Amino acid sequence: METSSFEHIVRIQFNALMMTVIKCTVKSKKRQFTRRSKREVLFCELSDMKQLEHRTMDNYSCDYISFEVLNYTIQVSNEKLAVALHKLSEKQRSVILLRYFQGMSDQEISELYHVSRSAIYRRRSNGLKKLKALITERN
Repeated sequence: METSSFEHIVRIQFNALMMTVIKCTVKSKKRQFTRRSKREVLFCELSDMKQLEHRTMDNYSCDYISFEVLNYTIQVSNEKLAVALHKLSEKQRSVILLRYFQGMSDQEISELYHVSRSAIYRRRSNGLKKLKALITERN
């Protein structure tokens, strides 16, 4: 079976087109690889400092102690601090947790508990004094 000259020309054109597509694909992949290699670094090539900056930490319920304050669950990962917080009165503990772990102001806390701002301030300052004494006595 001999092919006609028309079929031969079509086959040559098709081969030329496929070669063009292959060359463009190879160029595109090389550019993509170059761009990616500029942004990415192998893990084994990272310095210790960079590894620490980008690491992911898994948190488990056994890694922290939870406190329930109003409708907030506050998690404390420092065991020494958590033990000392348990020794405070409920009012002092609640004010300290809301202030330092939830970032609330004395005014916001006083509105939640329907007491004066100065009462919240006293609870917080007395609680902090007691907390400092509890933590330092354990050292």
